[in-house]
Amino acid sequence: MRSPQTIVNSINGIGQLVTVTSEVETTDVKVELHRGFLNAGYYSAYHRAFGAIEAGIDFDAITEDSISYENEIYTLTLPAPSITSCRIEYIDQSGHSFTLLAADWDMVRQIAHAEAIDGFAREMIEAGILERAEEETELHMGDFVSELKGKPANILFEAQDSEPQLPDSCKPYTPSGWGKDENGAWRRSN
Repeated sequence: MRSPQTIVNSINGIGQLVTVTSEVETTDVKVELHRGFLNAGYYSAYHRAFGAIEAGIDFDAITEDSISYENEIYTLTLPAPSITSCRIEYIDQSGHSFTLLAADWDMVRQIAHAEAIDGFAREMIEAGILERAEEETELHMGDFVSELKGKPANILFEAQDSEPQLPDSCKPYTPSGWGKDENGAWRRSN
């Protein structure tokens, strides 16, 4: 019997295998901040953002129990693919509204960054990035095991959670004291 430990040892310490990187772009992130007496005043700006979303497999969850060898074929049961990172590489602000308030355009940009990163992650999950990561992982890991052990490999995946977990890099950071009201406008809490 060929030991699965050789495969586990070969991937131990890799951490994550990123198999898909998708570049994303949006040109219509509008952020409107309400301020002033009773939040009567407001100002807004549009933003264009470019970023990247990565997906892959967490190899730290693979153990000897994840691998079996039967009838000259290895079977690897891997964790379901997940989003591994999100990033905004560029954000540009345009279309400033007229205001008599002392506008904090940097705060508007920070909030737009949070909205863009959240939108990018959800958009890529809906577009099938996790399914593409599964296909790529199946191909790469099948080749890896065949090269390492000289035997074919079946690659299986654990069931996907109904609501995929996102890493911290994909969770929007909203500046302290700011939140959306029922109409979707940003307001500073008192």
